[in-house]
Amino acid sequence: MPMKQVLSSPDSAQVGLAQSILDAAGIACEVRNDAVSQAMLGMPFVPELWVLRDEDFAEARRLVASTGSADAAKLE
Repeated sequence: MPMKQVLSSPDSAQVGLAQSILDAAGIACEVRNDAVSQAMLGMPFVPELWVLRDEDFAEARRLVASTGSADAAKLE
């Protein structure tokens, strides 16, 4: 299943907020690397938020941008 990254941030709270916003909007998403980044401090793992359906990507980007997330992934 093709997915697209919407957000990457060393701040897991920022990723969690964005995930909550997408969940509330009915956009299926998942967080990657969150448990790894917390378990392996000092390692270069950064939490990422991915949308599961390509057709939701543009709306997800708009919603995440509205949170002021500076580390939002660039549009492809």
